[in-house]
Amino acid sequence: MREFIKKLLEEAGDIATAKQETLSVSQKKDQSLVSEVDYEIELFLKERILKKFKKDLFIGEEFGLKNILAENQKRIWAIDPIDGTNPYTKGLPTWGICVGLMHEKTPLVGGFYMPKTKELFIGEKGKGATRNSKKMPFLKEMEIEKQTIIFIPSSKKRFFNFNFTGKSVAYGSASTHIAYTAAGCSIAALVDRPQIWDILAPLAILEEVGGGGFLPNGNPIDLCSMAEGKKIDGPVFFGKRENVEKVLPNIEIFPNTKRKL
Repeated sequence: MREFIKKLLEEAGDIATAKQETLSVSQKKDQSLVSEVDYEIELFLKERILKKFKKDLFIGEEFGLKNILAENQKRIWAIDPIDGTNPYTKGLPTWGICVGLMHEKTPLVGGFYMPKTKELFIGEKGKGATRNSKKMPFLKEMEIEKQTIIFIPSSKKRFFNFNFTGKSVAYGSASTHIAYTAAGCSIAALVDRPQIWDILAPLAILEEVGGGGFLPNGNPIDLCSMAEGKKIDGPVFFGKRENVEKVLPNIEIFPNTKRKL
């Protein structure tokens, strides 16, 4: 499975890189950016995955869900063809391609590839996680100090106040944030209003180094409801639970905020 995902991501990365200079970009209804490459890569990944795993289901960011509610006992692939379309279209390196697989509430395997930096993260349940084929160690507990990093979304000012005494960094890609958190680069990653394709692949990596995804009340996220198309209406923290618990008191979610996309 690792070799299949590795090859799949690298081939998709080659497509995205080759077409980065000649993009046609538009806005979706939620005003987020999308390019023709997003659509092309999603169809490429769907064709390759379902050809090999004919009985599995597939969710992609651009073409959505199909028969998930009726067949929720099957394995589900969740794909983000370009996570970080904004940095991708601006010529920045902090974007990547996500391929994740889950069954019921459990991530089984996930891969995240950043073509410009040549970083490939893969996690497989019970078999650990790797960064460029090198085994990733379990996360350690951190203290919040002036130089402690947390990854945040650029939209944070609209929906919540985050009073963090360390360094806040935004790369424009939720998967980049979670993958780097799994690598021990930050105390946590705060992702606002994620959907399943945003987080399944990097979550599979994060769980293999002792981390997870947690709501502001400390409860873990529900992947089953997310696989049915439900978007989490608020922030989610990703990281080692002991580290996330230190970060939680720093957030104030604005009441009665209309969370329009």
